[in-house]
Amino acid sequence: MNVKTMLYQIARPIKTNTTKYEYIASYYNLPNYRVISSGEMNIRGKDLDLPFYVREFARQHNEVVMMCNIINSEVSGIIFRALEEKVFTNYGLGKGNFYGIGQLEDNFKFGDLIVLVEGAIDRDVCSLFITKNCLSVLTSVVTKNQLQVLQNLTNKVLLLLDNDEAGNNGEVQTKRKLNQVGITCYTINKSDIIKDLGDLLELKRKNDMRADLIIQNYRAQVQIHGGKLVWI
Repeated sequence: MNVKTMLYQIARPIKTNTTKYEYIASYYNLPNYRVISSGEMNIRGKDLDLPFYVREFARQHNEVVMMCNIINSEVSGIIFRALEEKVFTNYGLGKGNFYGIGQLEDNFKFGDLIVLVEGAIDRDVCSLFITKNCLSVLTSVVTKNQLQVLQNLTNKVLLLLDNDEAGNNGEVQTKRKLNQVGITCYTINKSDIIKDLGDLLELKRKNDMRADLIIQNYRAQVQIHGGKLVWI
């Protein structure tokens, strides 16, 4: 068992729902989300060989959400996210990694459509309402190492990057990179109501009827390109 997995076991399941990270974890019972305080990390996890910056991040924010990349029951990487501030740090998720790679459909095979999104929470929202075969790039442009991983996974990708300048620019660059290595790349017709799927989750929290219309639209576009939809 590696250090990240041991830290995951020390941390607590999330039961509150004040922020969207707490909400998605508690309401939808996502097993890869945990919460840990600085005190728990330094007392219960005092013997764990954790990087200084991880302990310092927890100390600065007191209590943080852990969004874990789980592959074959082992935690390969963790995104630590502050509950109230839009700040985060990664532990074990470098430029060559995708968030969510261990959570593709069990029967996933080469050639199945993969949806690429930017943020980790975008991937988790996508897996709940659209398709489980989705990965987070953790930035707006796919990296060289991620391209190599994708080439071993599929030859067909649908981009659902953020609906902002960075996402639109990243879409152009990523599509070019994918096409250069022989991966067919489609783009989705994005809603003007939301910037990303994290915003879609906020609409769901508010019981805003527009959320279901956006979900139906995105599901239809995924299905058109041969993607497998999740049951909802």
